[in-house]
Amino acid sequence: MVITMQFPFTTAAGVKVESVTTRRLKVKDLKSIGERSGGSETQLELNGVALMCNLVPEDLEEMDAADYQAVKGRFLEVVGITGSDLAGTKPAGKMVPLPA
Repeated sequence: MVITMQFPFTTAAGVKVESVTTRRLKVKDLKSIGERSGGSETQLELNGVALMCNLVPEDLEEMDAADYQAVKGRFLEVVGITGSDLAGTKPAGKMVPLPA
């Protein structure tokens, strides 16, 4: 899947990025992402998004936040985390009346 940047950016290596092509991840990719994250949830996400887009995490630091959210959404979709799985987005449970 190709995601076009609303705000193209230039990597530290001087490469202008106008779009990124994402790929499906494999179990070996998830293992690699986990090993390189050092237990940090933020670093895990950055490593995963970078690998999925064939970039290095440092390249993502130059990406506009709005574009990153679109790419991050694709990453979450690829690893099977959907909107209903995200914290605070599950519907409320059944209300149970309590005695007064």
